[in-house]
Amino acid sequence: MFAERSKAIHDWAAKCPAKWKGKQPTFDESAAEMREFLGLGLLRHTSLRDEPEWFFEAHRAVALSEHNLGMGFWTRLTVQFNLFAGTVLAVGGDEQVAQLDAMQEKQQLGCFGLTEKFAGVSSGLIVETLAEYDRASRQFVLRTPSEGAKKNWISQGFVADKSVVIADLMIDGKSRGPHAFLIDFRTIVDGKKQLVSGITLDDMGPKTAANSLDNAWIHFDDVRVPETALLNRYATIDAEGNYVTKQAGMFTMGMIGQRLFTGRVGVAQVATLFGKRLFAHTKAYTDNKQFNGPKGMRPPLSMLPQVMSLFSKAEAAFDYCERYNALVEAELCDCLRKGKLPPPRLTDAIATAKVRSVETCVTLCFKLKQTVGAYALMEHSMFGLLDNMHVAKCAEGESCILMAKMAGDRMKAGDVPNSGEEEQKLVAELRQSSLTAESDKAFYLAELVMDRLMQQYLGQPIPKGVGRTFADDFHLSRL
Repeated sequence: MFAERSKAIHDWAAKCPAKWKGKQPTFDESAAEMREFLGLGLLRHTSLRDEPEWFFEAHRAVALSEHNLGMGFWTRLTVQFNLFAGTVLAVGGDEQVAQLDAMQEKQQLGCFGLTEKFAGVSSGLIVETLAEYDRASRQFVLRTPSEGAKKNWISQGFVADKSVVIADLMIDGKSRGPHAFLIDFRTIVDGKKQLVSGITLDDMGPKTAANSLDNAWIHFDDVRVPETALLNRYATIDAEGNYVTKQAGMFTMGMIGQRLFTGRVGVAQVATLFGKRLFAHTKAYTDNKQFNGPKGMRPPLSMLPQVMSLFSKAEAAFDYCERYNALVEAELCDCLRKGKLPPPRLTDAIATAKVRSVETCVTLCFKLKQTVGAYALMEHSMFGLLDNMHVAKCAEGESCILMAKMAGDRMKAGDVPNSGEEEQKLVAELRQSSLTAESDKAFYLAELVMDRLMQQYLGQPIPKGVGRTFADDFHLSRL
């Protein structure tokens, strides 16, 4: 269905390595690459709404071509089309959504200002950045009230032209909760592009992976933005300067959360693709690497029992995760087309896709690294790219945070159809204590919830190799 456009992405990416002469691109070079990709028009800022299936397929096509594009380009892609443009689609009014087409024609880049220093992937979602409404000027004033409220790890912050900033909306001293604002991040002054006055930022520093992707911390010092900056599909400021909600039961932050759901499915898929690629790449080596066998035989390394067993487990595990992710994606795409929030069961299924796919990839790939000896130290072996899976583990909700939420939601849910005896027993025990005091049991409960969901979606037992985050703690390893 999307073969022609996917091929166009692969063909375009294949032309990129010559630009970098064997080196990773710089921030500016990688950003120029993204601007060029925007100009191709193969993926639109509105694709997430209009063609959600193509949105995910395009992300897979880029993931398969990232060795040509520079490590970090996939993250740049999902920031641009999912977090930035996707948020405008989710909570922006018609005029604001229309800006996305104009941005694409101008090849303008965006960033997504949500995460803060004291509210990162391991500490939950808290927004302390303020957007105070000034009635006299009918403007919002963005302010970073403390060191901990600095926006942190903001991908594409060093190159973005515009930003979606999530801030606590304050009107007459009263908080209206986190809202999204579409702002100019850089402007042209005397022919040169520079940061909007009041915005300061700096680099988060060199990383062990994806250094072609810029990550910035950002501080707002009384940055004034127009009233029209408030993404206003569900809430706005009326002619008298009063805060007005447009649709009962629809909350801006809930719709912003849609981007985390789409991002989690995308991360799950790229983790599975990476794992399959690494195993295929390594198998090509082990198929041709001989060892001294019995009676003078020199069979390939692939025939060693431990190698054969690991390749067999990995094939079954990645196939299982891939099929599960496809079913979850299809269900999510239906919600995206209808503009609906995913129901609780799908929310848990999405979190399961992300956690299990990443943990399966990390566990199996690390085990493979220990199995193939010194070959794993070679730069061309791909094992040096494993830190990208740490990026995947942290992105769009860190595994343990997602599992803790799943456990808490399961305890509130009461009776759940087809939940097993062990799951029901754990729920009863935890209700008598607390998630904090019994954290090991809470994470175990999340593992059981994820087991149940995967088996319900696929109607098949989970094969050995599908990783559990706390396997060693509970003696539940399938490896």
